[in-house]
Amino acid sequence: MESSFRIIQQIRLFVFVFCLSSYCQPNAFNNTGDYESRSFTETEILKCFLEGRCGPKSTYGFQIPPALVSGLYAWYPLDGDINDKSGSAHHGYFPGGIWPVTTGPSYTLSRSNLPNGSASFNGTDQYFGSDFTPLCNEDFAIALWIFPNNATNNQIMSIQQYIGGDPGPRLLLDATGHFEFSAFFDFWANEDLTLGTSSTVLTANVWTHITYVHNGATQQGTIWVNGVGVGVTSDLTPNASQVTGCITGSSSRPWRTGKPLNIGFGFDNPRFYSGRMDDVWFFKGRQLSASDISTLMSLP
Repeated sequence: MESSFRIIQQIRLFVFVFCLSSYCQPNAFNNTGDYESRSFTETEILKCFLEGRCGPKSTYGFQIPPALVSGLYAWYPLDGDINDKSGSAHHGYFPGGIWPVTTGPSYTLSRSNLPNGSASFNGTDQYFGSDFTPLCNEDFAIALWIFPNNATNNQIMSIQQYIGGDPGPRLLLDATGHFEFSAFFDFWANEDLTLGTSSTVLTANVWTHITYVHNGATQQGTIWVNGVGVGVTSDLTPNASQVTGCITGSSSRPWRTGKPLNIGFGFDNPRFYSGRMDDVWFFKGRQLSASDISTLMSLP
């Protein structure tokens, strides 16, 4: 019985691929209109099947590539919900308590024009929480697509102990349109922080892939925009009497931590993210390579 079922499944897969290949040949896609076209969507589906990335345990038919399984903490495809599809059940939730009341984001077309394939945040009261808590002395990575309604002063995500409390870490677009990773250390003077910004300026109303990759050994990280390394972090210590960096052991002074990591909500005013997000990935205990980031960007 099981053998017959597998044969039927293989036949169905072959017929599906054959039907797609009859109407859709791989093409070059160069602009936003191309990426929102039906031809692009069909080509990506065809590639997915031919490369063996599609299977039953997937979202919209796209399976997690084997190269991205190691260290994967959570994957939020944001395909109509805030569930974690990594298999680890680190699902998104609404924090409550001191945090603003929210019903979460709404959903709209994805980068590949799939219905309910990306989350839309109104910049007023939409966000959700995750229990992902990265540390300054461990390897980790954060990757996602953003489509900001405005490319300046736009909070993307942040960990902070309370509203207005100094965050660590956080991702945002700063006052000049640069992507920023920053995190305060848990120190009473609030003068030490890790900070890095992209050398490139992001554009509003355009899908952009952003990644932050942290090296636990050096306690610093690299900023990637659209698969290109465009910035590094450093520790800022205005007061010379203070000690720079993440110290472990009896003199531990890590980044400010705690739950939740608010996705779509941050430290500065305006606090809420305005725009769309797609495919939020969190990794712990590993750094992403340029090849890994390229793989993430190639997923529909």
